[in-house]
Amino acid sequence: MPIHRTGSGRRDRARALVAALALGLAVGTPSAAGAVTAAGTGAGAGAGAQAPICASESHPEAAERLDKRILRETDGREGRIAVGVSAHDGGLTCGLDPDAEFDAASVGKVVVLGALLRTAMDEKRELTSEEERLATDMITVSDNDAAGELYDRLGSERVQDFLDLAGMDDTKPHPENYVGLMKITAGDQLTLLGLLRTDNDVLGADERSYARGLMGDVVEKQRWGVPAGAPGGAEVYLKNGWLPHKDAGTWRVNSVGGFLGTPAGDYDVVVLTDDSPGMEYGVETIESVAAGVHSALTGGQGRARARSSRTGPPLPSDGSGRS
Repeated sequence: MPIHRTGSGRRDRARALVAALALGLAVGTPSAAGAVTAAGTGAGAGAGAQAPICASESHPEAAERLDKRILRETDGREGRIAVGVSAHDGGLTCGLDPDAEFDAASVGKVVVLGALLRTAMDEKRELTSEEERLATDMITVSDNDAAGELYDRLGSERVQDFLDLAGMDDTKPHPENYVGLMKITAGDQLTLLGLLRTDNDVLGADERSYARGLMGDVVEKQRWGVPAGAPGGAEVYLKNGWLPHKDAGTWRVNSVGGFLGTPAGDYDVVVLTDDSPGMEYGVETIESVAAGVHSALTGGQGRARARSSRTGPPLPSDGSGRS
C-alpha cells in the first residue's frame, strides 16, 4: 500500500462535523444541547426530550424522521446510550449525548490504526510488512496483542499527535495505554469516521482506502451492530467493541461504521453503550438504533432486519481493557 501526503485536499470537512453537530443541536431552543445530554443518560433515554437531536437545513424531513426513530429506539433501554449520525456530506447530523465519555473497548483500535497511518505519512514511507500484519490482525479479528504491539511501537505521544491533528479533543488515551479504556465520545467517533471517508489533510486517499478495506474485512462473527438493517448492496466498514465491567455484570458495547453507495448516499453511524445488562442486550440496543437510522435515512429501503444480525453463542470479552 503506497503511503503519501495528499497534494491538494479540499477543506477538512471531517473536522466540521462536530461544529455542524453543535450548531444543529442548538436549533429550536437555547437549551437544546442540555436536553440532548439529559435524554441520553440512563434508562428511558428518549423520554421527555423536547429539543431535536437531529438537524439539517437541506434535508429537514429526513432529520425529523431520524430524530423520532432514534428517540423511539432508545426509549426505555437500560444503561447509557450515545448516538451519532452524519449524512449528506455533513448536511444532516444527529447527536444523542454526543459529548458523553465512554470506554472505547475495541473501537479504540481504529484510533491506533489512524495514528499508524499518519505516522507513516509523516515519515514519507509505506507500512512495513510487519505493520500491515499487525494492523490486519488488530482490525479484522480484533486481536489485542497486535493492538498493544502497535501502540507500544507508536508511543503515546504519536497517538496524541494524531488525535490533536484530527481535532478529536474529547478522546483521552488511557494513562497505561490500555486501548479499550481509552475515553471516546460519539462526536469524536463521527470525526474519525469522516476522516476515513472524505478528502482531508489528516489522512491521504490511500490511507483512507486502506483503513476502510481493513474495516470492511472484519470477520463475519464480528459484523453485528451498526450494519443491522443497512441497505442491500451498500459498502459497509465497521469496528465493534464489547467489554464487561469487572465483577459488575454489566457491559460496554460499541459499534461504529460507514456506509457507501446507499439510496441516501454515504453516511456514518455511531452507537456507544455502557452499563448494559449483558453483552447481547447491548448488541440488541445498538442494532435497534441502527436499523431505525438506516430506515429513516433511506425511506425504508433497508434490508428486513432479524432480531439480531449476530449468530452463534455470546461472545466473551474482547479483552481490550488489558491490551
